[in-house]
Amino acid sequence: MRTGLFAVEAIDDAVRQPIEVLVPGQHALRKTNAPTGLGQGVSVLILTKNEEKNIAACLASLGFADEIVIVDSESTDRTVEIAQRDPRVRVVSRAFDTEYKQRNFGLHEVEWKNAWVYVCDADERVPGDLGDELMRIAAQPITEETPAAYRMRFRNMFRGKWIRHCAGADVWILRFVRPSLVRYEKRETNVHPIVSGPTAELQGRFDHFSFNSGLVRWFKKHNYYSDRESAEAVNVTAKGRPPMSALADKDPIVRRRALKNFSFFLPARWAWRFTYDFVAKRGFLDGLAGLHYCAMISTYEYWIELKMKERRQNWHDRNECMVATLLEGDYGPVPMMAANAA
Repeated sequence: MRTGLFAVEAIDDAVRQPIEVLVPGQHALRKTNAPTGLGQGVSVLILTKNEEKNIAACLASLGFADEIVIVDSESTDRTVEIAQRDPRVRVVSRAFDTEYKQRNFGLHEVEWKNAWVYVCDADERVPGDLGDELMRIAAQPITEETPAAYRMRFRNMFRGKWIRHCAGADVWILRFVRPSLVRYEKRETNVHPIVSGPTAELQGRFDHFSFNSGLVRWFKKHNYYSDRESAEAVNVTAKGRPPMSALADKDPIVRRRALKNFSFFLPARWAWRFTYDFVAKRGFLDGLAGLHYCAMISTYEYWIELKMKERRQNWHDRNECMVATLLEGDYGPVPMMAANAA
């Protein structure tokens, strides 16, 4: 079993809630701690929430899969309607509470046909070479030496261009798993998987189209993420700096989490992030698209930093006190009021 910063946590009882299959009579309710089958095909897990602009293209790229389960967070658009046109799809509805609970629910409370599950987002596409690689692995017998999960990289698309150099260009993320051996960490956002067993790497990359639904949605999502991230950052910094040894861990996921936690102690981390992405990672080579992308990512980090300060300093109460002081006249007339106002 891999060791590092994180230990495998017990199953959260909050995940064990009744679920509804959205095709009445077609599929039985999933069971708590449902077993995973031994099929040698590839199953796919997709979490969705109002993804009608993405889901059809995503499913079309999953030609290698013989089973697809969508855990839908009560979408109000046509996501479910479009997904159900594909005969391989089972749709399960679960109200969203936290990312780690939703992902753990998908892995552990769904009865899977196959031993291997590919975890996919609706705004992603799987090219043929990666699909072939997944099928080759799934077709092999599972032995004691078989990895518990595989990592891979992705191509991030922005303004019709692959962002090759900055902001995740060479980040390895774990997506192909044996469900019983993987659990997502208990964290507010940007959760990482905890693996019970060895991991390996794939050559193929998937394509990430995070802007397909427009910039407004991207900013809304990252405003939400920054709320969760700032809460996590305050918790991390309250515990003190993590051990330096984590930066040298053999697992790149552990190293990445350690680096993230260390960054919460930096002043002006948004400026460090822009310098890292645009200069050190050579984001300038991606042209104007790279400049804009690096600026948006650093803005996201700026939001996190401001929200960390707000959480620590209780700005609301301080503002109310200042307003009360001004209204009492201690500093003269309140701004924007007439000089002779009472």
